Amino acid sequence: MGWLFTLGQSRKELVERRTMPWQRTQPDGTVVTSTCLAHCYRGCVFSGVLWSVWERTWTKDNQNVQEPERWIGCDLLAYQSGYGWGFKDLDESCGPYYFSCPLGYLAMAPVANETWREGVRSFHARLKAKRASQLVKVPVSH
Repeated sequence: MGWLFTLGQSRKELVERRTMPWQRTQPDGTVVTSTCLAHCYRGCVFSGVLWSVWERTWTKDNQNVQEPERWIGCDLLAYQSGYGWGFKDLDESCGPYYFSCPLGYLAMAPVANETWREGVRSFHARLKAKRASQLVKVPVSH
């Protein structure tokens, strides 16, 4: 899949659009609902990653007709000068080469790519070690 840009779209508008719930009714009357359970943006002024956890349900006559599905979304976001913000949508199963996904999101969705999840845990372990090494120990004077 390629990138999709919208003229004049702000990052805030893009995030709102990419995380809003949606619903459709299939010809047999089954209602498919997708809901964003959590999301966050990790990045800088002109690019970043929108992490999200989604749940999809199928109901017919107010009864679940299929087990709900959950997955971790990874939307790459970028600003195109003179145009606006756009995205490229991925998910965990694609094995994105981005690992800043919040650790808590891993517990919210079933494993679709264990190798990628190991990369996420390793990324956070490195960040934690880096932060710990940057702590300055100030001697206490009495």
